[in-house]
Amino acid sequence: MALTKVIGSGIGTVTNQFADGNMPAGSVLQTLHAESTSTVNSTSSSYADTGFNLSITPSSTSNNILIQFEFTTYMFGNNDDTEVGSAYKFVRDSTDIKAFEDSGGYTTKVERSANNYWEAFRTNLTHLDSPSTTSAVNYKLQFARKLGGQLTIKGVTKIILMEIAG
Repeated sequence: MALTKVIGSGIGTVTNQFADGNMPAGSVLQTLHAESTSTVNSTSSSYADTGFNLSITPSSTSNNILIQFEFTTYMFGNNDDTEVGSAYKFVRDSTDIKAFEDSGGYTTKVERSANNYWEAFRTNLTHLDSPSTTSAVNYKLQFARKLGGQLTIKGVTKIILMEIAG
């Protein structure tokens, strides 16, 4: 492929054309990713930290952060449980920003199909947040057992944070 040299006066300079502040709205400015293979269990009906989190520092207060968590939840039940349910939420620093619950208070529900049973679900949760800051923010996933049994998150848990130009 031939190279072309542009010469002439009055063309101007191409300096910092791709700086974050010059990118159009909707552009992805940065992407952070983490994976974990930790196992987390809960029998609590109150939300608890899963230990899965990631921090990002937005470059402008008008930018948004796209949050994505992907994980596998195992829901265990026994003879006393007619249903097992789970619920999840995203937390920015110490502020709840998105709960994934329906009118019954759960995200996923399984009715008993046998004695001492379990179900596994690959779950993908996404939310677009507007933190309105240029300070580092930490996003984490919390979960709660909403109906009977025990919850376990195990396998590969993926966290992706993307700064989107506002």
